[in-house]
Formats: sequence, C-alpha cells, structure tokens
Amino acid sequence: MKPQTNLAAALILAGATLTSSSAIAAGSVQVSESVELNAKPAAVWALVGDYNGLYRWHPAVKDSDRTDNIRLLTLGNGAQITETLTAMDNEKRIYNYTINASPLPVADYKSSIAVKANGNNGSIVTWSSSFNPAGTRHEEAEKVIRGVYQAGLNKLTELYN
Repeated sequence: MKPQTNLAAALILAGATLTSSSAIAAGSVQVSESVELNAKPAAVWALVGDYNGLYRWHPAVKDSDRTDNIRLLTLGNGAQITETLTAMDNEKRIYNYTINASPLPVADYKSSIAVKANGNNGSIVTWSSSFNPAGTRHEEAEKVIRGVYQAGLNKLTELYN
C-alpha cells in the first residue's frame, strides 16, 4: 500500500452515514467496525451525529465545510474528500453518506454511521460501508477503509471510556 494512501485514509476516518448495514447498496467490498462506549447514546450522538463535526472526533480530519448536504473534509496532509449526506435520522441516531471525490482507493462508496444503546447504560457506534476498489486490490481497499474507521472509533474510545 502506498504511504500516501495510508495517510489519506488515516485523515478521513471519521466520515459518516445513516443507513443500517443492510440498507447500504451492495458494492463488491463491505466493511463494518463497531466500538462500545461508556456514554449514553444521546451524548455520543451529539458528537457523532454532527455531520459537519467529523474533525472533532476523527484524528485524520483537520477541517470540515458544509453547504446543504455536501461536506468538504480537509485532511491533515491537505488532501480533500467531498461527501454527500443522503439520509439522516436523529431519532434513530443514524445517517448515510456517499463519497463524491477523494484520494481513497474507492468508488461507488456508500456508508452509514449509527449510535445505539448497548443495554448497559452505554453505546455502540457502528460505521459501515459498501464500495468498489479503485486502482487497487479488494484487500488493500478494505484495509484502508477499515483503518479509517478504526482510527475514528479509537478516538471515540479515548473520549468516552
């Protein structure tokens, strides 16, 4: 994997969406990562559910600029990712988004991020996607996206556990 791809992936780990994993369109690669947090779902959603606030909890994202349903993420290395919010349900604490343009090795990327109660007064955050690899093998594209998710979820663990 190219170092530039690794850096770009690390910088955009926090992207989010609103579909349950079964609602994500079927691409050739599916990735899903989850983390349990010692915080109530409403508190976690206040951070994670802010579609323009990814920079607040993802270590790779330096800034976010939102116009309507489009957000432009700027990564720490200056690379940019353009995403579109396709669905948001604050009551169910889930949103869906797509990537329009990015340095990531993906095409047809559809994703969701959800916050649910874990039954122990805490939360489970699940970040899922479906996509086709672009310019790389399936395994490499999956590794990059999984790394992006893990970086963001690890930061949430630091914040809430």
